[in-house]
Amino acid sequence: MVLTDRLSCYTMIFRIKDKSSESANKKLEELKSSMDEKAFYQTFKSLTSDNGLEFSRLQEVHSNTYYATPYTPSERGSNENVIRIIRRFIHKSTAIITFNS
Repeated sequence: MVLTDRLSCYTMIFRIKDKSSESANKKLEELKSSMDEKAFYQTFKSLTSDNGLEFSRLQEVHSNTYYATPYTPSERGSNENVIRIIRRFIHKSTAIITFNS
């Protein structure tokens, strides 16, 4: 899971257990509890994601959740650019399990 702040381009990369919404929500809840809830909502004023199954229940974690139109990665341009940079170093065929959290 990749979180990118559009203004500063600050990026956080997290490994989630699987592609379930429970795993993604659990990781976001862990982030929220590690930060302080107020700081979490100030840092992440909204969440915009693709329509993957792992993001289907994001509104349970954050009330300002938006979903990009299917097959329109330009709606999440900053995030897509960061993912492209990450893929230069970690190829899609590489097992992500080999990297530390």
